[in-house]
Amino acid sequence: MTFRGSSFIITSMSINKGPLYTVIFYRFIIATIILVVNTAIFGLGRTPVYFFIAATYFFTIIYSILVLAKVSNPIFLYGQIILDLIIETGLIHYTGGIDSVLGILYPLSSIAASILISPRAAIIIALLGSTLYTAIVSLEFFNIIPLPLNLKTFFVRQSSYVFSLLYFRVTIFCIIGFLSAYISEQVKKKDQVVLSLQRQLRREDRLSAIGRLAASTAHEIRNPLASISGCAEALSESLKLGGNDQKLFNVIMKETSRLNNIINGLLEYVKPKKLQLAKVSLDELIEEVIFLIQNNKDFKKGVSIHKETNFDNIKVVCDGQQIKQVLFNLLVNAVETVKENGKIIINGEIDKSRQRAQINIIDNGKGIEEERLESIFEPFASGKDKGVGLGLSIALSIMKEHGGNIELESKVDRGSTFRVVLPLKA
Repeated sequence: MTFRGSSFIITSMSINKGPLYTVIFYRFIIATIILVVNTAIFGLGRTPVYFFIAATYFFTIIYSILVLAKVSNPIFLYGQIILDLIIETGLIHYTGGIDSVLGILYPLSSIAASILISPRAAIIIALLGSTLYTAIVSLEFFNIIPLPLNLKTFFVRQSSYVFSLLYFRVTIFCIIGFLSAYISEQVKKKDQVVLSLQRQLRREDRLSAIGRLAASTAHEIRNPLASISGCAEALSESLKLGGNDQKLFNVIMKETSRLNNIINGLLEYVKPKKLQLAKVSLDELIEEVIFLIQNNKDFKKGVSIHKETNFDNIKVVCDGQQIKQVLFNLLVNAVETVKENGKIIINGEIDKSRQRAQINIIDNGKGIEEERLESIFEPFASGKDKGVGLGLSIALSIMKEHGGNIELESKVDRGSTFRVVLPLKA
């Protein structure tokens, strides 16, 4: 039987143990049902059947121990499946061959594989099970592997009956295998969507909490900070500082200025400006941002910015200055992550059916680690040496105010793609 209970990892994510324990339970139940029915109908006459049932119990115990021991070996997994299919084939042979009702175990193998392993595994198991079933029935029909003596009288069949029934059952096995794979793939996609939504909700909750905290404390910090800065400047004018004292004073003023920038950023993040909506040419907006970036003092020499998509005659209803700030922040981030000979590509598309524009900013920089992707839009989540980590947070906040969004796809050493989704109308 193919129900199994080992713990294994096929992808980078660990498999949930819930289905594993469930499969172990049903595997044990089905083996017990076969044992009881065989004993009730045939007594102790079918000795090989009891050996296969005993093997099923034995391996069920082994699989249970491995689950508890947190064994995660894909090679063991596939070895177990093959062993289960062999046990199934033996049970079918000793319970009637083509007339055995235990052929249903093969589709159960495919279903279990799709749940515990992957959609591809379900197809592989379906094809392998069909091959084994075809082989055992053919060998029995041509008397290469004779049926047990107590079953031979029931196997006087014409070839048309045997092979038409074989063809029908193998077709059913394969159909169930492919359906299991399809359903498993759809469930996997749904799970990914749900996981993405859960991550987004958790992020929104954190951002909301940070916003409330920042709003209640930013003003309280700003006033004493302004007093400290003013007193320090007054002392510097009345005292003649030199040498190490002048260096200490410069550090005070520099750090005070940095703190003030952080507070201004927080206030801008938690209290976005009121939108000044107007029809804005998307192409002119992008060209203006590219011009500003290329003439910025921090722009790296050798970095190229290519706009591949022309948004001629496309106008969106938005706050042009704020959308310009979003694109500027994303391009600054791209310039900082690429090397001196890096490339930045700007393209996109207009989805008129959904009434939205998508602008893609693609770079070939160092990319972002997977563990940072979830928190990259959170305040102070910057992984850079300079900056306070509010640029992306503010950009996302502006897009949310417009009813849009920013999506990110990134791979380490292969670059990042920021997708700015902006409604065409307010």
